[in-house]
Amino acid sequence: MLIPYIITIFFLILRTSRSSNTIVVHQNISDGQTIVSGNAKFELGFFSPGISKSRYLGIWFKNTSPQTVTWVANRETPLLDTLSVVKLDNQGNLTLVNGSGKVVWSSNSSASGTTINLVAQLLDTGNLVIKNGTITNNENIVWQSFDYPGDTFLLGMKLGKNFISGKETYLTSWRSADDPSPGEYTYRFLMVKGKYQQSYIRRSSAIATRIGPFNGITISGRPLITIDTAHPAYVSSMVVNQNEMYFTAISTNDTITGSARATLTPGGTYEVFKQSFRNREWILSITLPADYCDNYGVCGPYGSCDTANSPYCGCLKGFEQKISEEKSSDNDTSICRWRIALDCGPGEGFQKFSSMKQPDTENAVFSGNISLQDCEDACKNNCSCTAYASPNITPRGVGCLLWFGDLIDVRVYAQNGQDFYVRLAASEFSGRPIILPN
Repeated sequence: MLIPYIITIFFLILRTSRSSNTIVVHQNISDGQTIVSGNAKFELGFFSPGISKSRYLGIWFKNTSPQTVTWVANRETPLLDTLSVVKLDNQGNLTLVNGSGKVVWSSNSSASGTTINLVAQLLDTGNLVIKNGTITNNENIVWQSFDYPGDTFLLGMKLGKNFISGKETYLTSWRSADDPSPGEYTYRFLMVKGKYQQSYIRRSSAIATRIGPFNGITISGRPLITIDTAHPAYVSSMVVNQNEMYFTAISTNDTITGSARATLTPGGTYEVFKQSFRNREWILSITLPADYCDNYGVCGPYGSCDTANSPYCGCLKGFEQKISEEKSSDNDTSICRWRIALDCGPGEGFQKFSSMKQPDTENAVFSGNISLQDCEDACKNNCSCTAYASPNITPRGVGCLLWFGDLIDVRVYAQNGQDFYVRLAASEFSGRPIILPN
């Protein structure tokens, strides 16, 4: 009579201790069970965030304390008990079913054509994929969690837009540390054909912080970060083609893949962490916004923010505060306008500003294969062009940004800033070279 009892105990132990990195067709994963990526960096299972008693299906970094969650499946539909299961059907659809048998979350995916060895697999990058076959490639992937990010960016993930499907991928903050449902803040890129790529933190529909445009190496707007261009630990890239535009980052060393992350907090802060090899502790390396000048457009059009000055806001050279009751979106900031109005005369030139955060590129047009000299000529020959610059800081980088309209969200950086050139009236250059340092 002891044998059935022993067998039951054996299967219970087997059931609760499974550590495979896959879920196969019609296999149930219950609350208390997990799957672990092959490199043992990531784990998928059920969890309760913070002091909440609600249960969620998610992915987190394994063997880190406190628990660091990177993705949540049912973030808008919490589970109220521990009786839920997740399973994969023979069509390639992953579902989460509560204790009453109701589907509370689904991948809404299905494999096309012949299905061979359908599995859901937790990859070493922290990406949960449903794939058709034993080899992971773009053709075999039916669905992946990286296409549905939450509040966390991981190496290998794409943030951007697919122009064919219209789908945009971006980060959305949690509502609180105890509630992973979508919060007020999003971190996304400007992904419009003909516009230059830059990233924002938005609160609902309003821009709270503009991180900055891509500078050929990484996202600008992080001036205190020194990049080792000879031996970088991570390589960022911006991919632009007819089908899609996206930002991604990869590790240059497979042994540290998964040891970095960026998170958008419930309070709207974008934080980048690196993991210590010695004790697996998370080390905060970047926090944005970093100071008052990171607030979007805080000094108004043609204004410049500098934390080394008091007050922080002033007008760009060649501009002055307009004597008027009109105010900018910040009630403490006056409107800056050209000191001498432009008339598109032959003597108009460009004032150079160095070590700066380049203006918001939403009012700019980008051309990818134009030198800086040709960029200047293009702006000079168009009376509506207010400024020009090259966004690319790489040694052989080319590219031209032409601004039309107001210059918004400019600030001074103590180091690692960029140049841009602003159109001024001819009389501003009497007896001086046309391009001057600020």
